[in-house]
Amino acid sequence: MKAIFPYPGILCLVLFTTSAFAQQLFVEERAVKNEESISLQSWTARLDQDMDYCMETYEGFIKEFFNTKVSKRGKAILVAEKTLFPELSELRLDQPAIFYVETGGTSVSFTFSPGYDIHAGKETYQDEFIRGEQFVKNFVRYHYKVFYNERIKSIQAKIDSKQKDIESNDKKIERNNKAIADINTAGGEDTKSKAKSDKMKREIDAYSTDSNTKRDEISVLESELEFNNVSLRKVDAFK
Repeated sequence: MKAIFPYPGILCLVLFTTSAFAQQLFVEERAVKNEESISLQSWTARLDQDMDYCMETYEGFIKEFFNTKVSKRGKAILVAEKTLFPELSELRLDQPAIFYVETGGTSVSFTFSPGYDIHAGKETYQDEFIRGEQFVKNFVRYHYKVFYNERIKSIQAKIDSKQKDIESNDKKIERNNKAIADINTAGGEDTKSKAKSDKMKREIDAYSTDSNTKRDEISVLESELEFNNVSLRKVDAFK
């Protein structure tokens, strides 16, 4: 169905909704401090969602791809401890993820520690650190795929629900039209028959109005659905 916006407010809603979830797809080097206030080199992703949601997707990423449960250090650090990440190193690593609340979202800084007080960076374990950039990009793709797939599923469910309401209204309109036709065929000119016919006509108007409203809402939802599908394709292309 092609999106049609009969009212400016509906168009504004679409623009607001789509702009509110424009993902940021980049990873940068950043110096961060761990729970012991030691400055470490990291690869940092900037995400648009709140910290709790980002922590959930990080846990899901580590569990799904590395079969490891993360532990928590303080309120804002999750760690995959003594875990083998084949794309990074032949050694088992501690992989802390440090979360910061930032304006409009959350930053997640990934550090890599091959041993106690040994941290990958440009001076030590340089190869592992360089490979860490792609590791973090893999997480960014995972995070946004989870996010957009959840939104797509939710939006589609709303569209399906409204479509069912329209189909239900169509059946009610058809039923009322048949009943009115039967009254007319029977020569229903008495007061009771006319009142019944008028009542069903009002119901038809109400059903039609409700269906038209829901069609407009579906148009808005379909535009939002397309935006999320486009965003998901951009996530797939992020390397």
